[in-house]
Amino acid sequence: MSTVVLLHADREVGQRLGAALGATPDFNVIGVADGLPGLRELFAPGLPDVLIVDLMLRPSHVRSLLADLRRQNPSGRPLVMVLTMSADEAQLFDALRHGADGYFTHAQSATSLAGAIERLEQGESLMSPPLARQIKSLIDTEGWRGADALHPWPLDDADLRLLQWTAEGYLIDEVARGLRLSPQAVARRMRHIYRRLQFDLLQPEMVVPAVVGRGGIRPPVDQLVAGAVSMKP
Repeated sequence: MSTVVLLHADREVGQRLGAALGATPDFNVIGVADGLPGLRELFAPGLPDVLIVDLMLRPSHVRSLLADLRRQNPSGRPLVMVLTMSADEAQLFDALRHGADGYFTHAQSATSLAGAIERLEQGESLMSPPLARQIKSLIDTEGWRGADALHPWPLDDADLRLLQWTAEGYLIDEVARGLRLSPQAVARRMRHIYRRLQFDLLQPEMVVPAVVGRGGIRPPVDQLVAGAVSMKP
């Protein structure tokens, strides 16, 4: 049974989602927080397997939390799923860039959320056409292709075709047929691409004691979560 913590800007909505997840046999919902003080209490016994973060929280706080979690826990625990109003939302790319593993849109049911978390734990993620286009733009801007040979998270030809076809609007099943892979294998490649997206940004932070953000030095997550600072706007 996987442990889950929710960080949601609307505590009532978060509690409803938590109750729906907790009613399934596969998840133990530790609790719901609407800011850092509550998150501190929920993290006190240890980090959960999965952290669900609402993107309605202030973007700079979400970014700092994700970066701090990834810097201190490069192995990937907890897995982080962000809740978004739309897969086209600008903040979604920023969250995935800074350490989120996947996303879930609010329009889907709580039952679908349970399935999405299960797939996340199996190493699978989804990718929308706007996300693929943003990633392709970053590849072209930063010249990933030429530097990939010795990179710890290289992208191969299949990854690049996946990005191209997804950016053009093809569904995951169509991409899978084109690559002669299963949809699950394509979803795992999407996670791999997100890891690559994050590596170049987060890797330098893993060797320094704090994260530099807007407003100066921000403390690492154990100090950040321990502070009585609200994450709500």
